[in-house]
Amino acid sequence: MQKKISTIWRFLLPVLVLLAVAPFVLTGQQASQQLGHIHAGATEQAHTLVRLLDVTEELVSEQANAAMRLLKQRSQELGAVSVDGSVQLQTKSLPNLKMGSTEITGYFELVDGVSDLFGGTATMFVRSGDSFVRVATNVKHDNGSRAVGTLLNPKGKVIRSLLAGKEYSGVVDILGQPYITRYDPLLDASGNVIGAYYIGYKVDIKVLRDTVQNMRQLTTGFAVILDETNNIRFLSSHITPAKATSLLQSRPDSWEFVTETVPKWGFKVIVAYPLSEARAVSLANAWFVVFAGILLGTLLIVIILWQLRRLILNPIGGDPALAIDVVKRIAAGDLAQDGLNAKPDTLMASVLEMRQKLRESIDTLRQNAERMRLSASVFDHAHDGIFITDPHANIVEVNYAFTQITGYTRNGALGRIPQELGFVTYDDSLLDVLWLQAESNSEWRGETWCRRKNGDVYAAWLDIFCVRDEANQVKNFVGLFSDITQAKEQQQNLERMAYHDPLTQLPNRALLSDRLQQALARAERSGELLAVCCLDLDGFKPVNDTLGHEAGDYLLVQLAVRMSACLRDSDTVARLGGDEFAVLLCGLQSIDECTQTLERLLSVIKTPYSIGDKSVTVSSSIGYTIFPDDGCEPDTLLRHADHAMYQAKLNGGSRVQQFDSHHDRQFRGLRQDRERVEAALSNQEFRLYYQPKVDLRQGKVVGMEALIRWEHPELGLRSPATFLPIVENTDFSIPLGEWVISEALGQIRVWQAAGLDFQVSVNIAARHIVQSNFTERLVLLLAEFPEVAPHKIELEITETAAIEDVSGVANTINTCKQLGVSFALDDFGVGYSSLTYLRRLPVETIKIDQSFVRDMLQDVDDLAVVAGVISLSRDFKRKVVAEGVENSEQGLWLLRMGCSVVQGYGVARPMPADEVQQWVESYQQAPDWTQGLV
Repeated sequence: MQKKISTIWRFLLPVLVLLAVAPFVLTGQQASQQLGHIHAGATEQAHTLVRLLDVTEELVSEQANAAMRLLKQRSQELGAVSVDGSVQLQTKSLPNLKMGSTEITGYFELVDGVSDLFGGTATMFVRSGDSFVRVATNVKHDNGSRAVGTLLNPKGKVIRSLLAGKEYSGVVDILGQPYITRYDPLLDASGNVIGAYYIGYKVDIKVLRDTVQNMRQLTTGFAVILDETNNIRFLSSHITPAKATSLLQSRPDSWEFVTETVPKWGFKVIVAYPLSEARAVSLANAWFVVFAGILLGTLLIVIILWQLRRLILNPIGGDPALAIDVVKRIAAGDLAQDGLNAKPDTLMASVLEMRQKLRESIDTLRQNAERMRLSASVFDHAHDGIFITDPHANIVEVNYAFTQITGYTRNGALGRIPQELGFVTYDDSLLDVLWLQAESNSEWRGETWCRRKNGDVYAAWLDIFCVRDEANQVKNFVGLFSDITQAKEQQQNLERMAYHDPLTQLPNRALLSDRLQQALARAERSGELLAVCCLDLDGFKPVNDTLGHEAGDYLLVQLAVRMSACLRDSDTVARLGGDEFAVLLCGLQSIDECTQTLERLLSVIKTPYSIGDKSVTVSSSIGYTIFPDDGCEPDTLLRHADHAMYQAKLNGGSRVQQFDSHHDRQFRGLRQDRERVEAALSNQEFRLYYQPKVDLRQGKVVGMEALIRWEHPELGLRSPATFLPIVENTDFSIPLGEWVISEALGQIRVWQAAGLDFQVSVNIAARHIVQSNFTERLVLLLAEFPEVAPHKIELEITETAAIEDVSGVANTINTCKQLGVSFALDDFGVGYSSLTYLRRLPVETIKIDQSFVRDMLQDVDDLAVVAGVISLSRDFKRKVVAEGVENSEQGLWLLRMGCSVVQGYGVARPMPADEVQQWVESYQQAPDWTQGLV
C-alpha cells in the first residue's frame, strides 16, 4: 500500500506544479494572442489604405493610357519628328522640336486638344542635353500661367527612364501637387531620344483623406500617409501633426508601427498604436479564460486520480515502478530468477510468465546456432547459384540464386542428384568424373553447358569442392555456378561487330580484307577470274537532306538486302563507309559474266525504295578490276576499282566502268598538279588581291574581299579557277585557308596604320569550315594580330559548305561570332538555297551570285531572283551584297530594289594591296548612283 501511495504522489506532484504554473502561462498566451489580433487589425487598416491608393491609380492610369495614344496619334498626323536648329524660349535657347513642318514650341493646340477630350494635363518636352524642358503644356502655375520653359525634375525617377529610352508610369509631384502620370520617350528616325510626351491627372483623393482622418487604432492610435520625402499627406483627425511627426521620428519602443509601402505612389502607409494600451486590453480579455481553465484543470485531476487507482494500479497487481523495472531487465537480457511473485490474472503475473518462456527460448536458440553456422557461412550474400550434396551427390540444400538460374524450386531440388537437374547436360558421365576429381584434389572448376527446367540451355561456370570432417572423410560436396550465357553472347557480338557493319550487317573493311586474301588464293589455285568492285550511290545525299538520316539509313539496309540476294553465296558484299560498298565476284569464267552480273546489280539498285509513304530512287557508279589481268596487291586492286568508280562518276554516273591504265595515268597527272599547287604555298608564290565593296547610299568604300592569285614562276599570274578546283576538296584547303586569313589580318594591320578603316572578307572552303578545331585555330590566328579587332574580318562560306553539315557549321559560326568575327553566305542562289539553311545559319550577310546580277537587265528570271534574294535578306534581317556589278545601270537598279552594297568590275577590278590606299582616296561614285538617291 505504501508503494501505491508513493507512485500516486510521483504522478500527482508534477500535475500540481503544472496547475500552479498554468494560470501564468495561459495569461501570457492569451495576452499574446490579443496583441496579435490588435496587430493584425492595424495591418488590415494599412492594407485598406493601400488598396484605396492602388484602385485610384488603376482607374486613372487607363484614362492616361488612352490620352497618351491620342497625343501620339495627333503628333504623327503632323509629320515626322525631328530637331531643326534651335528656338528661343523665355531666356533659354532650346532645340527646335518639329513634327513635319510644325514647330512644337508654343504649339498649345496639340496638348489642349487632348485635354479637352480626356481631361487632365498634357505636355510636350524637348531634350536639351540631359534635361527635358516643357515647350507646349497646359500644366499651370498657381498664378494661372502655363509652365512652359520649366524643367522636368532632374533628380527624379522619370528622367532616368526617359534617358534610357523607356516609358514611365506612376505618381509624380508636379508643382507641389500629386499627379498620376505617363511619360513616353520621343524618338527621331535614328532611334535617339529627342523629347518626351506627358499625360497627367491631378489626383482627387477626398475619400482617402476622409478615411484616414476617421481612422484610429485602439483609443490613442492613429493612421498617417507619408509621401516619398516623408512629409505627412494625410493624418487621423484626433492627433496633431506635430505630435505625429515627433512619434514617427523618434519611434519609441512603447509604440508599435505597422508600415506598408505603395510603390506606384511612392507613399508609405503607417498605422501606430501604444503597446501599453494594447497590453491592458489583452490582459482584461484573458483573465476569464484563465479562471475557467484552472477550474476545469482541478476537476480533471480529481477524475484522473480516481480512474488511476481503478483502471491501472489494481489491474497491474503491484507497484507500476516495480513492473517497469522487471520489463527493463528483460529488455536488457537479464532473465535470472529473483524470487518475485504476483497475484494471478494480473499484468505482473503475465510479465513473470513471459520472462520464463523467453529464458527457455534462448536456450533452444543456442542449441541451434551450431547447425546454422554452416548455412550462414555459405549462403550469406551469394549471387551465384549454390548447391550442397551429401557424399553420394544427393542435394541437401540450395540457395535462392540456384532456384532463379535453374528454374527448380528448393523442394524440387532436394534429394536429387545434379544430373537430374540438367547439370553437364551434354555428357552425363562427365559429372561422375568431376566428383572423383573434386574428391581427390578437393576442387574442380571449368565451363560447361546446363539445361534449365523449361528446357533452355545455358552456359555455366561451375566450381565443385568437397567439405571434410575431422577424420578427413568427405562430408559434403559444394557446387557454385553462375550463368555466363550473356557474357558469351556479348563476346560473340563483339566478334561480329569487329568484322561487320553495325547498320547493314554486311562485312566491314577488316573482313573484306580477309576474304579478299582468301579469294585471291583460290583464284590463283583454280585459274578462275576474280572481280574486285567498288560502288558508290548516286543521288543518296538528297535523300539524307530531304528525308533525314534515319530514312537514309533505312535505304542502306534495304540496299544491303537487295545486293546480298542478287549475288551468289560465294560472292562478298561489304560496306566501306557512308554509301560506299565493295563487291568480290569469285569463280568468274569471263569478263562478260562479270559485266552481266554488275549490270544486273545496277538494275537492282535502281529499283525504287519505299521509305514511309514516299518512293525514292537512287543509282550507282560501279568500278571494277579483274584479277589476274590486274595482278597487283590486294590494297592496290581496291584502289584501282575505286579509280574506275571515280571515272564512272565523271562519265555521268549510273554506269559500270572497268579500270584501265590510261585513266590511271590521268589520275596520277591530277595528283602531280595537286602536289605542284601545294608546293606553291611553301614557295610563297600565292598573292592576295583585293576587290572593293562600296555603299551606294553613303558613296564610300565599306570593305574589301580578299581574292587569291598564283604568281607562277613560269606561267605568270594565274586566276583561282585554274588551281583551286584541284585542291578544294583536299586537306590542303585547310592550311591554304589559314594562310589567306593570316595574310588578310596582316594587311588590315598595315591599312589601319595608314588610316584606312574597313572590313576584309575572306572565302573559306567547305572542307575547312567543317573541321572540329576551326574555332580554336581561328583564335590562334587572331592572337597573332592583337592590333586587329576580330570584327574587321568577315568569313564567307558557300551554300555547299553549309549543306555538308548544317548543324555543325551553325555551331562553328556561333562560337566564332562570340569572338567578334562575322560571316557571309557567298554565291547565294546557285546551290540549294533552302530557306531552312538560311534560317538555321546565323550569318549576317547574304551575297547575291554574280551570275544573276550580270544578266538581270536582260533576263527577267535573273531579275526576279535578285529581287527575291533582296526581299529574303530584308525578311530574315540580313545584310545583302551584290556581286558582279559591271555598269552604273545595274547599280542603279540594285539601289532602287534595296541593295546598296555592291562589288564588281563596274566598281573596280581586284588589285594588289599596295594599290588599295590610292584607289580609296581617289574613289568617286558614279553620277547615276548619286542621282538615284534623290
